[in-house]
Amino acid sequence: MNVTFVPGCSGTPPDPMPGYDNDKDYCTIPPLPLPGYLAYVYDNTGDRLFSHYNKTPPLGECEGDCDNDDDCIGDLKCFHRSRTEAVPGCLSGDSTFGQDTSRRDYCYRGATSSPTLSTSPTQLSNSTCAPTPAVSPSPTGPATYIPGQNTLVEADLSLSTGLRAEVIAVSGQRVALSSGQVSAEPFHGKPDGAAVFVDECGGGWTYVSNSEKGDSSKYTGGVGALYFNARNEVIGYKMIQKKTRRNCSGGRTWWATWLTCEEVSGGGVYEVEPKNNNPSIKRKTLLGQNGRNGGAYEGVAYDNRFPDDVNFRPKFFLTEDAPKGPLERFQPSLQALADAKASGDYSNLLHIDPDGTAQTDYLVITPDTGINTQGTFIWTASLRDGRRNARAYFRNCEGIDVRNGMLYMTCKVDKLLFILDLDAMTYTQSSTIKGAFNDQPDQIASITGVNGDILYFCEDGIKGGESGRSGSGVHARDATGQGYTILQDESEKIKGETTGLAFSPDRKLMIVAYQHEGRIYKIWREDGRPFGGQMLDIRYHFDDTFAT
Repeated sequence: MNVTFVPGCSGTPPDPMPGYDNDKDYCTIPPLPLPGYLAYVYDNTGDRLFSHYNKTPPLGECEGDCDNDDDCIGDLKCFHRSRTEAVPGCLSGDSTFGQDTSRRDYCYRGATSSPTLSTSPTQLSNSTCAPTPAVSPSPTGPATYIPGQNTLVEADLSLSTGLRAEVIAVSGQRVALSSGQVSAEPFHGKPDGAAVFVDECGGGWTYVSNSEKGDSSKYTGGVGALYFNARNEVIGYKMIQKKTRRNCSGGRTWWATWLTCEEVSGGGVYEVEPKNNNPSIKRKTLLGQNGRNGGAYEGVAYDNRFPDDVNFRPKFFLTEDAPKGPLERFQPSLQALADAKASGDYSNLLHIDPDGTAQTDYLVITPDTGINTQGTFIWTASLRDGRRNARAYFRNCEGIDVRNGMLYMTCKVDKLLFILDLDAMTYTQSSTIKGAFNDQPDQIASITGVNGDILYFCEDGIKGGESGRSGSGVHARDATGQGYTILQDESEKIKGETTGLAFSPDRKLMIVAYQHEGRIYKIWREDGRPFGGQMLDIRYHFDDTFAT
């Protein structure tokens, strides 16, 4: 018997229950949203649709419907919105219950001074932070997580012993929130690259996820954001970037913004705040545009190991998923960098070149004589040379990450992993057909240390598992080179690539996307302990290596 629970109501009917019809509708008073969410609590139209909230002016922050500033408490102002226009400083509420209602006006905390014109997205104020919930104490029982020992199938996944899984978002469906409500917007389609950002208040965090929808002429992609509290519960969802195309992967900045890449001819790289309230504003960066006219961009990583060294210039690296897509290295303007360091505001670092010193160059590798798996490299200002070299040695590169002066890049056509030593200007390459870092335990140790931690990464499809079918999953290697299947697809429902691998700030949740069905999973350890090890933002193809 299928029973849909009614918010605010308790009780479960017996099963079976003679004459009971589950398809009945019930009256309920929806709970007020969390502080900082839009709440339609006062109806001045005469319909009294939401009079059960017993609210009358003056209204608090993010509450409506207001007609003018006099309807708002203290120095709050009435924000007259157009349809579902974002209200500054407020998160989208639940339109199903009428809390975020089109064409209704809400009280907000207006600017205290005249704002300067800027294309920088509006960020949420600290006042929108939900109260910090109590966090469970650290577990004291035995550890039960055994990586690679896949003994449980749950939610269409084969899981390592000691893991549990739950779907928390599905493309096209509204996201269920911990409050018992649902998000105002449905979850975006074709989720792809992602990252986690720690909130500025109270232990919460944000999972930012690209949408790979659209094509060269259809601007239906973008970026969505799932919001979590300190207990790792989902408390909100909304789109933070719209009107872009095939947002594949991207990368984060050290000032906690997301760089999202368009994987189309002439695509761009856009910067967006994790709590952006103006998703229609697009802030295209100079990445992929400084001397170029765009490209099918895939991923971004940066090297900023020595931020206090005046002689060290930070660098951003950009991959292009094309047969002759070069690896780009971008160095910001010296003046823009100096201004950013002096003010602490990096919002324009990737957007302006006031002194003409922003520099773009491209990778050119030279294999050692007689050894095609290692060699040296240089950076050239010639885009033509960069493209020719890419076509010859590293076609259609996607995943990229930088750790401790080492750049890791996967290229899907020839199924290769490149590791560049950015200081020594040398490189090695290896096949990913038998798994990333196969026979390279020293590289694992350089990232995780030699204390037994493991390195997690996604891949695009393998054969094996309990079902024996071709699936996708999350895999890992330890410092000895041993490989592990952490989880993998066990159902035709979620065939296709895994992507968007990330961990909550306390490492107690693993988040991963299955793109075909647009599912976002949360994975956790039954013993309550955090996941150890590191995560590398690469994807690759291999055959039946870890499946046992």
